[in-house]
Amino acid sequence: MPEFSLQEVVPGVLVALGGVCNRGIISGSGNVLIVDSGLNVTEATLLRTAAQEYCKEGSLSLFNTHPHGDHVYGNQVFTDGPIIAHEGVREDLMASGELTLAKWKQNSQWAQLLSDVTITLPTLTFEDEMTVSLGDIEIELLYSGRAHSPSDSVAWLPQSRTLFAGDLLFNTIVPAMPLGGNAANWVHALERLEQLGAEHVIPGHGPVQTAAELANLRNWLVMLRTHVGNAIASGWDRETTLTKVAAEMQAVAPRGAEERLPAAIGQVFDELSREDI
Repeated sequence: MPEFSLQEVVPGVLVALGGVCNRGIISGSGNVLIVDSGLNVTEATLLRTAAQEYCKEGSLSLFNTHPHGDHVYGNQVFTDGPIIAHEGVREDLMASGELTLAKWKQNSQWAQLLSDVTITLPTLTFEDEMTVSLGDIEIELLYSGRAHSPSDSVAWLPQSRTLFAGDLLFNTIVPAMPLGGNAANWVHALERLEQLGAEHVIPGHGPVQTAAELANLRNWLVMLRTHVGNAIASGWDRETTLTKVAAEMQAVAPRGAEERLPAAIGQVFDELSREDI
């Protein structure tokens, strides 16, 4: 894994790289909002140490974009300030956080990384949106619904037109599509994000590129649903669809991390099969 590093997006806004997911540091008037805590205590501690350089006797808060472990398992490092999230993130972690962590620890590689993780819930939740002010900087936390995860939200900075998209955006790589999300809703969520007119978009995973990647991923998801829908209409079973659609997608719209394609195709197959009932 690459070493921890910071990349300035605009003045006062940095993306933290080098962890399992991309995270953010937003600073203004000596206050800081961190976007996602990372996978574990080590990642979160490095992030907090970096953030303290921008927090001059002000407040330090954390925002969780969604409940997946690589974005929230470092929460325990930030319990001295508010941990903000959509109410669905708290509900998901309360209902299944411990069980999911235990499952991750069954993998020997993950077990070592997660040995000191304690599930730490958000302490301040919102329903549809919430505004956080850091002096003159305003950050709009916007709920996007069930898309990549059971509860996805973004951090939008209208003054600098900067968007922390969380895992609603995977740049240049096949998006992770675990159980609990919904590909059709994901398409609609990306459409709404495109309407913001962002100039800088930070993905949950993948390199920081341009706002055009929102449309690129939306088009890829639409294409995936089309190919899987055609497979179902042709009478292909699930296993045949996984194999053939994976090859089709990489031929017409190749992305990295192609090992994720079977899971993505399987989720869409199951969604479309239920819609046909």
